[in-house]
Amino acid sequence: MPKTPPPKRGPGPKKKPTGVELPPAQRFAPLAIGLGIGMMVMITVTALRRRPAPTTAPSADPALESPQQRSDRLARACEAARAMLWTGGAWGAMPLEGFTVRLWLGPSNGKVVTHPVIEAASQKSKLGEDADAILAKVNDGAVSVVRYEPKGEVEIAFSEGYARAFFELEGRNRFIGLGERIARETGADGAALYAGCSHLDTRDVGAWFHGKDTKKAAAALVYVMGRPGDVRTPKHVPAAKDLATIQAATAPLADATILDLVRDDGARTVTTDGVSITFPYANPVRAAQSSAKIAEKLVLP
Repeated sequence: MPKTPPPKRGPGPKKKPTGVELPPAQRFAPLAIGLGIGMMVMITVTALRRRPAPTTAPSADPALESPQQRSDRLARACEAARAMLWTGGAWGAMPLEGFTVRLWLGPSNGKVVTHPVIEAASQKSKLGEDADAILAKVNDGAVSVVRYEPKGEVEIAFSEGYARAFFELEGRNRFIGLGERIARETGADGAALYAGCSHLDTRDVGAWFHGKDTKKAAAALVYVMGRPGDVRTPKHVPAAKDLATIQAATAPLADATILDLVRDDGARTVTTDGVSITFPYANPVRAAQSSAKIAEKLVLP
């Protein structure tokens, strides 16, 4: 028999690849990404080296403020403080800046009072040793004097360092002592010591009020403090146009009625050399409250 040729063998099984074969574009992608990141790092470093050093923020040092910036800052501080005053907050913990303290003196026999302390303050714009040994040491305060000739009144304004001293218990007592002395020696028909924001016509802090008798002390209180208006931070609303009108309106009130009203608001009264009404240091808006209560009992135009 003829021999059958052996069958042809096909190609053997393919060998498994040892790794994943990638297209050429994908093979170079990681390299391109790495190069790109490297270039970005180099560019960033170079830019940082060439960039000028950052400038510091403007200093908050008050010495570097412009007059307008300082005025605006003090106004904001004072308005924040008076908001605390009228809402019962811890006002004593705040920086009490931007206030002006005023010593008001009524006429004596219809004329503007005069006194050596007033004349010296008018000329030098400060208090001297003849006024008060401690207040004379204030070196950053200013004093100005305004005479209201038609009304027969005079007002001494204390600002800056003097106002800060007023908001300390010892300084406040010294201002009251100075007011008592001037009122007694001039025979002024009324006197008052109060404070308010320098840029506002407000009477927020009433400290001391004086008259030759109880009724005139009450008249000084109502005339200076008026009737507080508004709700949260009251504005000053005069109770009447002139002092004589208020004095005439207080005449029918009994002394006991007046004294009871102010004492209910924590005031201390002294009846030596006239009558003085002093309101508590810890409750500075009580004077305005007493003024409103007395004004409600008066018959005013």
